Amino acid sequence: MAGHDSSDDIGERQPLLQASPTTLSETENAGGEIQPSRAVEDDVLPETSALGRTLSWQNAYIIVISRVIGSGIFATPGAILQQVGSPGLSLLLWIVGTFVAAAGLSVSLEYGCMLPRSGGMKVYLEFTYRYPRFFATTLVAINAVFLGFTSSNCIIFSRYVFFAFGVENASGWAAKAVATALLVVVTATHGLAPKAGIKIQDFLGWVKIGIVIFMIFSGLYVVLFRPTLDTSSGGNPLSWDHLWDDSVWNWGVISTGLFKVFYSYAGLDNISNVLNEVKDPVRTLRSVTLTALATSCAMYGLINIAYFIVIPIDEIKGSGELIAALFFRRVFGEQVGRTILPMAVALSAVGNVFVVAFAMARLKQEIARQGFLPYSEILASTKPFNSPLGGLIVNFVPSLLVIVLPPTSEAFSFILDVEGYPAQVFSLALGVGLIWLRFKRPDLKRPYKAWLFTIVARALLSFALLAAPFFPPKDKPSGGLWYATYAVVGMSTIVAGVLYWYVWTILLPKWRGYTLEEETEYAGKAASFNERPTEERKVTIRDVAGQENKYTLDKTGFQFHRHTSVEKDFVDDEHIKAHYYPETEQLLKDVTGASKIFIFDHTIRRPLPSDVAGSNSNVLRGPVNRVHIDQSYSAALSRVPFHLPEEADELLKGRVQLINVWRPIRQIQRDPLAVAEAHSVAEEDLVPVPLIYPNRKGETLGVRHNEAQRWFYKSGLTPEEVLLIKCFDSKTDGRARRVPHTAFVDPSAAANAPARESIEVRALVFHPDDRE
Repeated sequence: MAGHDSSDDIGERQPLLQASPTTLSETENAGGEIQPSRAVEDDVLPETSALGRTLSWQNAYIIVISRVIGSGIFATPGAILQQVGSPGLSLLLWIVGTFVAAAGLSVSLEYGCMLPRSGGMKVYLEFTYRYPRFFATTLVAINAVFLGFTSSNCIIFSRYVFFAFGVENASGWAAKAVATALLVVVTATHGLAPKAGIKIQDFLGWVKIGIVIFMIFSGLYVVLFRPTLDTSSGGNPLSWDHLWDDSVWNWGVISTGLFKVFYSYAGLDNISNVLNEVKDPVRTLRSVTLTALATSCAMYGLINIAYFIVIPIDEIKGSGELIAALFFRRVFGEQVGRTILPMAVALSAVGNVFVVAFAMARLKQEIARQGFLPYSEILASTKPFNSPLGGLIVNFVPSLLVIVLPPTSEAFSFILDVEGYPAQVFSLALGVGLIWLRFKRPDLKRPYKAWLFTIVARALLSFALLAAPFFPPKDKPSGGLWYATYAVVGMSTIVAGVLYWYVWTILLPKWRGYTLEEETEYAGKAASFNERPTEERKVTIRDVAGQENKYTLDKTGFQFHRHTSVEKDFVDDEHIKAHYYPETEQLLKDVTGASKIFIFDHTIRRPLPSDVAGSNSNVLRGPVNRVHIDQSYSAALSRVPFHLPEEADELLKGRVQLINVWRPIRQIQRDPLAVAEAHSVAEEDLVPVPLIYPNRKGETLGVRHNEAQRWFYKSGLTPEEVLLIKCFDSKTDGRARRVPHTAFVDPSAAANAPARESIEVRALVFHPDDRE
């Protein structure tokens, strides 16, 4: 890592460097301790969850498709037809909506492949819009808190339960009571018995998949065999003569219809929220999302056509959210079609409520954990049931209000429109931001690149949809909500976010005389990083001066090599990366015969200025007198997909090494570096030391003392010499695989000898042609 180092595992605790020459920052506290930065530039780096990369392609696909296929296809076609009037215009909106969803997905894919880490839109906007400080993050957080509803599927559940029991027009408060009861049960289950909640949602997820498959075959049956059904006396609604009857060509109406189509495709980029846990994240993100888009598009088209063939148009217009129930009843009769299948749809809605509440509670818990909500400590806590109870409560309140306040007949449509309208603000910001990054940051690696026309078209449509409320319908609704209520409510969340940001970041700091700074908080003492159990041992360390050629990487695990660098002072990180990295890569190729080198970080050790030394005796400021190996075997291998996700599968087929290139900046006169001969250190003497962070996991190796261990160093090492230390080798044929190392106190050093200054560069070394 660029900058100073203050412990043996500091490189593991800091953000990892990428291949591009962008600058990463660190923060240094008053005691001189280097801490990982929270700089947004770190978002260009892939991260691994503390749980590891455990999600396969199949897991990722289920996460996406189960989020996309929710209540949308069971409910929205009837609401859309009711608004736009004709089957032709309704189908046209589904076609246009599909292309718009594909355009929006392409924008998300370019961002996601460029910034492959968990967080989705929050990460993209934070990276793009850095000023004003905290502004983008606050808007996303407030929008997630207020509009991260779990309401829509509660309403669908209520409607389908009443339908199954023969009540098509339940009273408003009865329907709201059932929807509220489901919300309470789901919240309580996730909050009080989180393991049970996960098992329930997994089971209901399979129910949903079964319903979807059944609907696909039902649609195929209707479309291919055209069973004799009494649809209406008005002829075929899909014939050209009747296709456009009663169309409402008003932009305000059409836009709300599009919001409902967008809702049905919502979740196509859902996997971007958990990319840290996905194997081969960039490739998986592209293939899974495009496959899910094709799957849902085919299904939605087929089912919509089946609806219009089976159900009379007038019945669809009056069905509200019950169109799937009417479809089942007309195809399968009263018993199966009216009772059993609608109850299955209701169970599917329950599964969606469980999944959305599960995800939203964790999102809101993370927002609280970052300090963006009042009472953050309480809301971010997992006590007392080891669940995100605070996040569940934050999710429960707005969901309950949205169920209870709007008129029952309009609640579902109102929710979709309210969610859809402010989403266009963020969609517009993403599109404009992506174009800006194309010109401002051409250095960023873009494994997927959206067509510029697609980005511009999606941004323009977002702008047009934001203008839709200014086009009132010709026929004003006689009762219910004002036609533009959704826009007012939706934009109020944006305004609330702006006001909250201003009060929190500007007004209160000025009023109370403080500044906002980001701070990392640890469970327990912050100094616990440096308080590992150790014991001091007196050992013999042999000086290899004059016999350096006897020690090689494959034989002993370390090697001394003469090499003069063009870099002398090592004070400018950008200069180090621009000049020292390339020559170190060539040095490693010359010594090892490798064909590919990837340097992932560097560490500089030198004494800190006395004026920032502070009084914290636990802060390590110089060489580390603790025997260790930088990476465990598994942690070393995990760095390949971590840093090179596109090439990892092929590179891991060949030999992989991790080598530390250690060089004095000034001649070493005190605290020299000692290395142990690899074969003298037994495997049972290695102790894995997990390093757990909020969003990834690392691991180093500690070493137990053993009299059999043989230690070496070279006295008076100069800047014209490097020590190559093998931290890992995938070969298991008897060659040295790893080498412990440590600084040690040289009793012969002068008392006034200058403190040691050194730089170490860690690199992945690949031999693709050297395979087992």
